[in-house]
Amino acid sequence: MSRIKTALLYVTVAVVSLLVSPLGSATPVLSFNQVDFFQNGAKVISNSEWGQFDIAYNQGSSLQWINVVANPGTPNASWIVQNHPLLPTGLTGTSQFTSVSYFDLGTPRGTPVSSLNIGYAIMSAPATATPTMFDATGSFSLGSAQNIVNSGVPSGVTTQGAPDNGNLNWNVPFAGLNSNWHAGMPNVTQETNWCGPGAAANSLHWLNDQNILGLNQTLLQTQAELAANMMNHHDGNWDDEEVKGKEKFIADHNLPLEVHYAGGVMLPGNTPLTWEWIESEMAKGQDVEFMTDTHWVVVEGLLSWGDIHLFSYRDDPFQHGMATTAAEQGVINDRHVWTYFQQGFVNIGNGQETLQTAVAESVPEPPAFLLWGIGLAFLLGTHWMHRQGRVANRGADSLLAGYGIHCSHPGRLLA
Repeated sequence: MSRIKTALLYVTVAVVSLLVSPLGSATPVLSFNQVDFFQNGAKVISNSEWGQFDIAYNQGSSLQWINVVANPGTPNASWIVQNHPLLPTGLTGTSQFTSVSYFDLGTPRGTPVSSLNIGYAIMSAPATATPTMFDATGSFSLGSAQNIVNSGVPSGVTTQGAPDNGNLNWNVPFAGLNSNWHAGMPNVTQETNWCGPGAAANSLHWLNDQNILGLNQTLLQTQAELAANMMNHHDGNWDDEEVKGKEKFIADHNLPLEVHYAGGVMLPGNTPLTWEWIESEMAKGQDVEFMTDTHWVVVEGLLSWGDIHLFSYRDDPFQHGMATTAAEQGVINDRHVWTYFQQGFVNIGNGQETLQTAVAESVPEPPAFLLWGIGLAFLLGTHWMHRQGRVANRGADSLLAGYGIHCSHPGRLLA
């Protein structure tokens, strides 16, 4: 069984146990920040209306959900963090985890917010409405966080959108949960406007680790080579250059990978970009990268039931390259951002935007005609073995083993 198939089997088993036992016993660490936005290294929005929620927690063996309400118990109560997933250790392969989501502070842009009064509740199933019972309430001082308006898509869009939670209809039965997680997805430190090369570097290194493809580079080396291939001179790149750059990298390093995509702006649209396509690519153990008009990210995992589609992505909110500080590097290392997909829209840092393109790489399957030929050779071989009273066909076994196929021989049972 291949490493990808093994990982998929592991995830399938993990999904069955998502609702078994509670979160780790230690109290989670919550923090709240007001986001400043930058463009090409310069601050363009101070004290935005965007809030950033961060949580660090000890994982248990069940999937749980945290909900945060601002000004609980008052007429101004608002549900600011809605069903933020707390992942089980069986899904991620870790015992401690951190994650991020964005929310609306409810204040005009440019207004500094110094504190929030909140109540939070951790639940075994998603909340269907604003919670009124809380595990804890209190006041939190707000710190400052950073993000980028346009991280490297040459669309010309440099206007920051409003924070958006998708207005998801949570009042749906929590049934038929589908889960997938790419454990060990890296998060490279990016240079200015290198979100495209960065997302591609993350995905290629994840595939290399999962399949032992023989890529002997650091993440930074791969990112720099991809940026050159994509003609991204710190000015961003569209989806056509993303695909061409990755294909050149794959050919130059003799990697057994093929690139495909759905949607497209500069690429010719060949496949509709739907949640079903995204979900199927993830289920097959393939990486997926998203592009809007302002950002590229690599998808790390997803949770989905009914018409609720959540995904986690990785990116660099600083893009300071070699000037990245130790504190910023810590943020990049721990950054796993939860957001939504809804009818073709996502929020990956600039409010609700159209998801324009999704790009994936995969280890190609053996051609059908080759598999047919192998199967025919195997059947003929076992028939001949049975007639000769033999119990092994080393040639057929060797050929099948080369493709990770191992079969018992009928001749052994009939002899």
